[in-house]
Amino acid sequence: MWQRLTLFLVILWVLTACGAETTETPEAATAVPAGRTLVLGDISDEATETIRGTQPTADFLAAQLADVGISGGTVKIAPDLDTMIQWMKDGEVDLYFDSPYPVLVISDETGATPILRRFRFGVPEYHSVFFVPANSEVDSLDDLMGRMVAFEESFSTSGYMLPLSYLVEQRMNPVLKSSPESEVAADEMGYVFSAADNTTVQWVISGIVPAGVVDNVTFFRLPEETQAQLKIIAATEDVPRQMVLVRAGMDDDLVAAIRTALLTMEETEEGRAALELFQTTEFAEFAEGAEVELARMRELYELVQAEQ
Repeated sequence: MWQRLTLFLVILWVLTACGAETTETPEAATAVPAGRTLVLGDISDEATETIRGTQPTADFLAAQLADVGISGGTVKIAPDLDTMIQWMKDGEVDLYFDSPYPVLVISDETGATPILRRFRFGVPEYHSVFFVPANSEVDSLDDLMGRMVAFEESFSTSGYMLPLSYLVEQRMNPVLKSSPESEVAADEMGYVFSAADNTTVQWVISGIVPAGVVDNVTFFRLPEETQAQLKIIAATEDVPRQMVLVRAGMDDDLVAAIRTALLTMEETEEGRAALELFQTTEFAEFAEGAEVELARMRELYELVQAEQ
């Protein structure tokens, strides 16, 4: 009898132990599988400041995208365009915000797709202006033949793509020079990079170069006394101020959710707060449709690529 009782107790203990191992706690039974992090990319030499302004948007998007597998948002800062190209090609960055020229460069190199416009500082569109000293004898681009003009840098929309494509379309024969002191032939227009808009303005005012190019927003934000020393002699067409680029291969449902989240950011207090820190008033669809606006920007982009 004792042997039977002992066997019964052993069997009961084994069954109880097995049940304990397979029973789920309420937390385990309702746990949601961890999603992945959405990565917003930027190019900056002031990483800390850029992250401070961009992280709230990354956090906002992550909160809106939980239903499509996003559990968090982060910001990744590249030192240059080549690094950003590699990161997007490798899938290390999901979203990138910039003006048309770098967006098109990255798109060509990685297959990434522009999906929306960004109104940075509340500006939907902008263009480039050519300017000279107010007392200059130069009154038109024709007067600049055989002379030098300062651009910003080789990956700038307003300081490179727009002015260079404009000069090409106007048959001004723009030729890159190594320095402001380089010789310029009578049948060409030399251009040189200043590396910054404020440097371009200083070079023109101080007579280092006879003309310069900046975007219209920058020009009209110059102090009145500075503007009074300058005059605009030509302007390019308008293009979107900035665009939103999504990496190649992103799930369609995630892309759609990102579009919706960005387009409706200004409708909530949290979204408006994030937008303010992101120096953005809103995101919007392309005014004339993506195909129309991107087609024209690609024409300008290809003109510039042909000159390299």
